[in-house]
Amino acid sequence: MSVLLSTPYSVRFSGEAGQGNILMGIVFAKTLVKEQYWVIQSQHYGAQVRGGLSYCDVLFDNEPIDYPEAQNFDILYLMHNVALDHISKLKKNGILLYDEKLVDNIPQYVERITKKIIKVPATKIAIEELSNLNVANMIGLGVLCSVTQIVSLENLLEIVKENVAKNYQEVDEKAIKIGYSLFKKHYPLKRSKIYKKLGKGYE
Repeated sequence: MSVLLSTPYSVRFSGEAGQGNILMGIVFAKTLVKEQYWVIQSQHYGAQVRGGLSYCDVLFDNEPIDYPEAQNFDILYLMHNVALDHISKLKKNGILLYDEKLVDNIPQYVERITKKIIKVPATKIAIEELSNLNVANMIGLGVLCSVTQIVSLENLLEIVKENVAKNYQEVDEKAIKIGYSLFKKHYPLKRSKIYKKLGKGYE
């Protein structure tokens, strides 16, 4: 007997170690929990403290998640050219977001995978408007949450306040709001299904 099961949505924040992509994933995951999703969050650090590849994966669903890893992703956020290889893990018609200042070698074949491609001026705005490169990650997170409409701005800001140092709260909240207001386009996620064969005793 086979049953139709949902597969969790999957998001990867990928970039250079030290850019804050791990914090992006943690804040996003905790906001999803606040929105009543089942959530799994994992992170990978390269051998280098700064300069190497690091990434953070977030899986979420309305139902319990039975496997803690994803091979391919509904949403991919690239913060640096060092993460370009992860484009191969983007699902068909997935959402690709990337920092337009630090990611400049997007391969042409990506447009055969998806048309949902967003160039995010996160680093540019962080430097020119907020005079703080470290908040580019929060600008990017604001963009992602706005474009996908997965979580509310109110809940996102509340989680940011709970998870960043007090001296960064004001600028991080400002960065989130800027990112959330940058784009009017929305790409809601679509549910994918898989068939799973049940064993003896489940007929």
